[in-house]
Order: sequence, then structure tokens, then C-alpha cells
Amino acid sequence: MKPKVIKIDDLYINEDNPRDESQEDEAAAIKILFKNEKKLFNLMKSIAEYGFEISERIIIVGNGAPNKYLVMDGNRRVTCIKLLNTPELLPLDIDNRGRLINRIKKIKADFNYTPISTVDCVIYDIPAEESLMKRTIQNKHTGENNGAGRLPWDYKAQNRFMNDDYKIYLIEFLDNILKVERSLSTMERIFSDPDLRTRLGVIIDKKLPEIKLVNSDSEKKIYYILKLIKSKKITVSDVYYKEDRESFYNNYFIKNENWRSLISDLEDPVKPEDEPVIEEPVKPKDRPVVEELVKPKDRPVVEELVKPKDRPVVEEPVKPKDRPVVEELVKPEDRPVIEELVKPEGRTVLEEPTARQPNEKPDNQEEQLTLHLSPESQPNPLDNLKQQKPESISFLFQGIIYYGQHPGIKRSLYELHRLRVSTYTLSATYLTRTLLECTLQEYLIKNGLFNEWKKPEKDPSMTDLLNYCVSNKSLQNINQNYQRTINVAFGKKDHDELNSITHGKYNLPSPDILWDIERRWRLFVKHMIENLNSHI
Repeated sequence: MKPKVIKIDDLYINEDNPRDESQEDEAAAIKILFKNEKKLFNLMKSIAEYGFEISERIIIVGNGAPNKYLVMDGNRRVTCIKLLNTPELLPLDIDNRGRLINRIKKIKADFNYTPISTVDCVIYDIPAEESLMKRTIQNKHTGENNGAGRLPWDYKAQNRFMNDDYKIYLIEFLDNILKVERSLSTMERIFSDPDLRTRLGVIIDKKLPEIKLVNSDSEKKIYYILKLIKSKKITVSDVYYKEDRESFYNNYFIKNENWRSLISDLEDPVKPEDEPVIEEPVKPKDRPVVEELVKPKDRPVVEELVKPKDRPVVEEPVKPKDRPVVEELVKPEDRPVIEELVKPEGRTVLEEPTARQPNEKPDNQEEQLTLHLSPESQPNPLDNLKQQKPESISFLFQGIIYYGQHPGIKRSLYELHRLRVSTYTLSATYLTRTLLECTLQEYLIKNGLFNEWKKPEKDPSMTDLLNYCVSNKSLQNINQNYQRTINVAFGKKDHDELNSITHGKYNLPSPDILWDIERRWRLFVKHMIENLNSHI
């Protein structure tokens, strides 16, 4: 291992860059880097403005020819420098080549770029130093490694370094309500919207800095939002655009009022998080809790709770007027749920349906009713039953029903609706990739949106389909929100996330990632499935 200054033209982009699958040649290796065009151009702008960062040397090895080297770490930086020096080096078969070249030239002009002819490198002797080189690269790119790698700054450290007084204040303000890791970006999006601030009852002065809450409801709403972030029910993508924030507020604060039930959490911060709110009954203002807890000496609590077998609750005599709470609790009419549970003949809906083989049909009308009222899932193709929409989602894309004959869509939905994601995460990843890929391709074909596909001999992958939809804005004229879903999915590299797991090379499957992808795609997939059903 030795440092050396190398000419940029003597460095070759690695076809086996771990960031992606192996490529045929250097041109293909450059081309694949543009799948995340935005980030690559941001790096290019940084290099054009500030030059090459000498504190991060390029890691290289010999390439079989004298004074020629293969880049092992730093392929993106070397690619940016090569293209800034000579934009025409862009591969000839890359999509929108003219536009990309013009953008590179504009970056050069905007930052008055001076060509970089040499870069600082570190040469490793292979195979003698291969393990040492891999360890160095691993520590740079694979996280903390129990302290041996790089320890990232959390959001507090980042803002302390940047001396951003408002963000430091905002972090402390949010932590005083409910401490949640990685909540800052989501809350910044929410607080950046003046209309949403008004509806939440939040007044912000960044110069002081200061944040004021209009009333107690404002604090409950902020607390509820932080709860949603902590439970991963929402992320920054759910409030990224104006339309998203409107939908978010309507769903969580207009259509339901669950946030109001969190008042006890705010009033009693020492209450355990797992204690359900329902266990705190609402008390009359003139009757403190202590009155109910302190019983007359001659009638201990155990006397009320433990009844002889021959003395059911309903036979208990009427209570004195000074004990209205106990009297309310034992009223028969106030216990409809319990009465329904113990009815001998009335448990059809509540009972779990008897296990049935996939191809076995319901025996009678009562069993059909039970199936119709169970959580909605893609039925066995032989069942042909339409399910009702569930109140909560337990399975990926639950409630989306496909009636067509495409085997990939039908089978993937059928299995996803019966698969516990936390237990069978890898299987769920394969099925999610299959569902998204098959549904998107079938939707594009059925609606005449795939006419611009230039490789009819090739069956497009999920990466190809997303790239096609982004490049051609295929959904822009149908629904801008669906086009935005595709753009966000492409920007967040959903295809890479699913591919890297299904190919079993670099990543382990994650239930959180799958649920994040499901939330991002759900409405669009539902639209596509409904559209395909209409073609039947």
C-alpha cells in the first residue's frame, strides 16, 4: 500500500462495482451510475465548485498494463471528473444523452470548472494486500462495524456542527414533548407549511427562535404526530408535498379523533407506554379518583370482585346513591359486547373460520358469511369471493383484489395476503417485487402506455419499467400523483432495494423497508388493479 498521484486518464471505472450488478465494460459501468442521476449530478457540482477532496484518496489496484489502474473505491468521483473534463465520454447508448451532456456543460460553466488532470490515490498490492484493502473499504461503506468503522452523526450533532440555532431549538422543543429518533426531517416538512401550522395551532419565530402552541389541543396534535413517527406509521414521504400534507391532516385529524385520547399521556408523563388509555375512566370534576379507591372498611374491594358461584353479578342489589360509578359498571345494558360474546348461537362473526384447504369451497351459507366478514385478502382463484375492506392492515397490499388471469399478479397477491411479513421477510420481498413488476407492466400494456419501449425482445425488469415511466412521464396525463409515486419510488431506489435483497448479495430483508415500500405504492397499485379488473 502506497500513496501516489495518478493521471485521471489512467484510471478505469470498475465493472464490478459493489453498488450494482456486474457490467460488461467501463461504458456500461458509467451508464449504471446514472440510475440515480440527481445524486451523481450533486457530486459533480460539488467537485466542480470545490475541487477533488484530497482527504479521501481513491483506492486503486493494477489493471494488467503498465501505469493503468482499476478503481476499487471512488468510482463515482472518478466518473464525475472524467465527464467534467470531457462530457462526450458519456456512453453512446445512454438515454437522453444530449440532455445529459448539456447539463454537464452547464455545470462546468456555472462553477467555472478547471479540468482536473491528476488525483491522489492509494495503490494496493494484489493479492498480498487484498484483505487489508477490503477491510478499509468495508469500514468506509458498511456502517459502524462495532466502532471500527465510521460513526455517523445523529441529527443533533449535525445541527450543532452547522450552528443552526432554530434547528437546535426545534429538536429540544420536540424532545420535551416526546423524544423520537429521526423525527426532525418529517416535522420540518410539517412545520414548513403555513396552512398546516395554522390547523395545528403552531406559531414559529425562527429569528428568536421560539415555537408557541395556541392551546392544549395543539400539544396533543404534535404529540400524536410524534407517536405516529415513532411507530413508523408515517415518514417524511407521507408529508413531502402539499397534497400529501393535506391528505395526512384529513386522515389523522379530521376523519378520526384518536389524537384526543392521548390527553392522559400528556398529563401523566410517568405512565407506562404500554398501559392502554381506556383503563383511565373519565371522572366527574367533583369526584376525585381517591373517592373511588378508598372503600368503607366493612366492604373491601375483594368483596365486590369475588362472587360466589350462585351469586351472579346481575343479582347484586341496587347500590346506594353515593356509589354511582360501581352501579354504572355492572349495568347489563352497558355491557353489550360481553353479552354478544357469550351468546350460544350468535358467534358466527366473532369465531375464527375453520381452516380450509385452498381449493375447498364453503359448505354452507353461514360459512360464506364468515368468510365475507374476515379481513380482506386475495381469495383462492376458485373461491371467487369479494372481501370487505379491513379496518387495519396486517398483510402487504391487504384489501386489493385482482379478478384477472395474470398468474404473476394473482398468485403474488394471494400469497402476500397470507404471509406474515415479520416471519417470512425474504419471501415477502420476492412476492412484492413480482407484484409491482407484473402489475406495472400489465397496466402499461393494457392502457397503451408501453409503445415507447424500444427493446421488444427483452422482458423489462422493474428497474427498466421505473426508468421508462420516469423518462417518458407515462402517467403524467392520467394522474399527477401516480407519476409522483413513480418518481419518488425511482428516487428512493425501491427497485434496487428489492433487487439487492432478492439476489441475496448485499442486503438482508427488512420488514420496515417492505412496509415503507407498501405505503408508497399502495394507492397506485390499488388503482392499477382496479383498472385491470375493468378490462376483464
